[in-house]
Amino acid sequence: MLQRSFGRIRWKFFIQPWQDVDWLLFGLPVGLMVFGGLMIRSAELNQGWTDWWQHWIVGGIGVVLALILARWRYENLYQWRWVIYGITNASLLAVIFIGTSALGAQRWITIGGFNIQPSEFAKLGAIVTVAAMLSERTASTIPALLRTMLVVAVPWALVFIQPDLGTSLVFGAITIGMLYWGNANIGWLVLMISPLVSAILFNLAFMSPWFIGAVAVWVILMAIIGWRSLPWPRWG
Repeated sequence: MLQRSFGRIRWKFFIQPWQDVDWLLFGLPVGLMVFGGLMIRSAELNQGWTDWWQHWIVGGIGVVLALILARWRYENLYQWRWVIYGITNASLLAVIFIGTSALGAQRWITIGGFNIQPSEFAKLGAIVTVAAMLSERTASTIPALLRTMLVVAVPWALVFIQPDLGTSLVFGAITIGMLYWGNANIGWLVLMISPLVSAILFNLAFMSPWFIGAVAVWVILMAIIGWRSLPWPRWG
């Protein structure tokens, strides 16, 4: 009886909408989510905590949302970009006033027994907003580039003061990547990441004189890139 009932179910009706999904790409993060839950469980064996299952519940919700979004026309987010941006910043501001502190940082909001980290959703909010902006006007000019960076700077600053350096760096990587695909000048992007490389080289130069030459070469290279890529006034 049960077998006959299963046989009548039109499985193709449920599977067909997701036939074009890259299941390898989809399965890799799902596998990492399952593995992460097992690792959390193993870490809690001797701690007396039993909240590891929350990781799988949140992951399961994420899987369902991902499957829904895979069939949704994400172009519809275009008209909601500033609403999404406002909600993103409002959630990050809420962390300051009603957030939960742990391990010296205030990054979470407790809702129904679950600790929600708005900075993770802020990444998606920033991506949607910046993508909508760059689809309207590319980052091929300095004003457009600065406008994009200013939009990202607000959620980035709210995340940085939590403090959450790791997520702040992710915001930087997201911005650089999207500006690259948004037709920004490669030289500008190199100059944007140059302070990070410069800090590393200067620290290495203090530890070993062998890196002093590398610092000199890097400074000269950045000067050349800045002169050739930035819209300086030209004479002669």
